[in-house]
Amino acid sequence: MSKKKKKINKESVPKNGQEENETQIAENSKNEENKKDEGQLEQDKTAPNDDISNTKEDVLEDGQKEKKKIPLWGKIVIGVAIAVLVIGGGAYGIFNHLYNQMNYKSLEEDDVPADQEYFDTDENTANLEELDPNSIHLDSAEAVTSSKDVINILLCGEENIGGGRGRTDSIMIATINSKDNQLKLTSIMRDSYVQIPGYTDNKINAAYHNGGMKSLIETIKQNFGIEVDGYVLVNFDSFQDIVDAVGGIDITLDEKEVRYLNNTNYISDRSNHTLVVGKNHMNGNQALGFARVRYVMRDGEYGDFARTLRHRTVMTALYQRVIDKSTLELVAMIPKIVPLLTTNIKKEDLINYISMAVKVRDANKKVYTLNVPVEGGYKITRARGMSIILPEPLSKSVNKMQKFIYGSALKTEGEKDEGANITVGQ
Repeated sequence: MSKKKKKINKESVPKNGQEENETQIAENSKNEENKKDEGQLEQDKTAPNDDISNTKEDVLEDGQKEKKKIPLWGKIVIGVAIAVLVIGGGAYGIFNHLYNQMNYKSLEEDDVPADQEYFDTDENTANLEELDPNSIHLDSAEAVTSSKDVINILLCGEENIGGGRGRTDSIMIATINSKDNQLKLTSIMRDSYVQIPGYTDNKINAAYHNGGMKSLIETIKQNFGIEVDGYVLVNFDSFQDIVDAVGGIDITLDEKEVRYLNNTNYISDRSNHTLVVGKNHMNGNQALGFARVRYVMRDGEYGDFARTLRHRTVMTALYQRVIDKSTLELVAMIPKIVPLLTTNIKKEDLINYISMAVKVRDANKKVYTLNVPVEGGYKITRARGMSIILPEPLSKSVNKMQKFIYGSALKTEGEKDEGANITVGQ
């Protein structure tokens, strides 16, 4: 039997076992690499987008980043934002249009002296003591009060029956007090005898006739220490149209008032002489006649006291009528009213005032009223043939007026609520 010799590759022969170990390690390493390749292949099959995202980094061939899709909620937010901008812009456009319908007149434009000063010629004053005008001592408020929390708008009704610039038959200050959340009306009696800067002492209703609205505002500041932020002026015709625009107002009358109004020319249209005792729904012509009455008592008041009380009654009724309106009714009503108004209030200020007034009204719908001169602070007498209401002492009316209008805005830290500290000078 012959034996075949096995050819042995010298390179495959281990040397002391080292080659065998190295061979085993190499095979193990190769197997691991194959497993990784297989795993990577499986991953490529299950998540191809991740690989694209990682390699392209959301960049297209033109170098622009790939646009990501906007989620539904994002589209909704953007849509709402656009709608708000469009609606807001439209609302501002409407407001801008309405504002331009008003008659804007600055104080400087209206600062034109009358050809001559006006003095009333009152009847039935023989029972009053006649005073020498030179003997009348008039005080003035040395301090003028103002507050960022209080806005005062002067509301005036002009009596210009004879044409030209008339007198202010109605003088009221509408106050928006945002600190106390109160809306207020202060009536200044037209027969109040006061200092009119640059003119002869006279009834306050002559200040507008003699020197325009600027003169009236300066008169209020000098005599009562009140800072006026703007004015709104209407005449008899526009007042009637405003009442008609809101749909009329409700006023309660007693028997004497009904008899007087139905039998005089205070209500100029005789077809409107239809008032009854009790509650009446008045149109503009009837409301104007009611507001002008002075020689019939109302709630115990007579003369100019009764008339200013009627002014406040009418304004309160107008206010109540407006707040009872729906939004659509207000939108339809405003274009009829704004062309009837003359004002010096600038557009941006008017927006702020309206915003402040709405917030105050929402917090407190009540309207507070005051008549000046106040009880115990005046004397009814006669000067230059006129029946006048002489504020005496003026300080009593000034302090009461300041406290009423400014309320807690007057107080400083640690100060008690004792009203305004107004100094009255010569």
